Amino acid sequence: MIILSIILTIREEIVCFLFLVFLICYYSFYKNNDENSDRKPFLKISFFALGHVIFDIVTVITVNNISIVPGLLNRILHIVYFCFGVLFIVEFLDYVILLTMSNKFLQKYRRTKFLSVILVILLSFILPLEYVEGRGTNYSFGPFLFACYGIFALYCITSVVLIIVHFKKLDKKMRLAVFPTTILMALMISTQVVVPELLMTGAGATFVCIGLFVTVENPVSEYLEQALWDNSTGLRNKNSFGKQMSVFEKKYRNKQLNIGFIICDMNGLKLINDNYGHAEGDRLIKAVAMILTDNLKNAYNVYRIGGDEFAVIYISPNDKIVNSEVENVRTACNNYKDSPIKLSIAMGYASGTGNFSEFMKIYNRADNNMYENKAAIKKLNPQFCR
Repeated sequence: MIILSIILTIREEIVCFLFLVFLICYYSFYKNNDENSDRKPFLKISFFALGHVIFDIVTVITVNNISIVPGLLNRILHIVYFCFGVLFIVEFLDYVILLTMSNKFLQKYRRTKFLSVILVILLSFILPLEYVEGRGTNYSFGPFLFACYGIFALYCITSVVLIIVHFKKLDKKMRLAVFPTTILMALMISTQVVVPELLMTGAGATFVCIGLFVTVENPVSEYLEQALWDNSTGLRNKNSFGKQMSVFEKKYRNKQLNIGFIICDMNGLKLINDNYGHAEGDRLIKAVAMILTDNLKNAYNVYRIGGDEFAVIYISPNDKIVNSEVENVRTACNNYKDSPIKLSIAMGYASGTGNFSEFMKIYNRADNNMYENKAAIKKLNPQFCR
């Protein structure tokens, strides 16, 4: 009965423990397979949250068994519990500073951030810590506890202020993750101070880790994001183009939009691959991608939709400006000297206004214009026909 009572008392902490262990193991497994990953910030936050939850469980057990647990041991365990809590909130502020402030400011913060842990240890020798019998569970109380919560609150408020002041710097995912979790953490700390028997700080730390993981740090979402990019050229790929068109379909099914497409196809790629090797062909595809991105400055996005095929989207295009940018591309190709044959791109442009049903017609016109341009280029450059 005693064991069952203890399990029921700490069931919230056990759930938090299991969640955090899963997140750390899952995240570490995927990131260990990613040579370019930096795992430290999220893993540090999660590790200290896990330590806080573990000692939350331990101290709940010891504080409910004061008669058999030595008072000094109980106090030491509570100090470790609060130190892990402070380490968690310190690392969370580090994470926020990393997102919002300069590296110089971050380095200054990192040189001093563990002073709060030293302060907690010093306060443990000065301020009393009491144990109160509650209706559901015994809990710690007293000046030392409130000093620790004051430190939590200070770091939490600082995080909120930094996020609000630098809100525009954060991308959408960061806004959805960091701001709500910080506010939630502040509310849970406040509730813990008012109703200490609730023991909510472990749950608050866990919610923060889950929020960051789901919205920002999930490695699977990174892989899904990578599936939308062409690793060779750094451009968005055919999957990304299809996804963008699906967005347009939903948004402009019954609405009008002025849209333009440029369809591009590199000339002579087979000739280059057959005579100079595929590595040379890949290098020139990258050169074409760079020329397109450098010269089509008003484009909404440039996509690599095939081996040597590219698609470009313009929103509310000015035809005169687009045609000028197309000529800039042709000039850049003519001026490109690091190629065994003349670098050349067939390009077709079309624009129009309509709902989504018209978009594909405009796209097809651009595609047809590209093939006409390709045929004209081949007449002037017979080597591309080989």
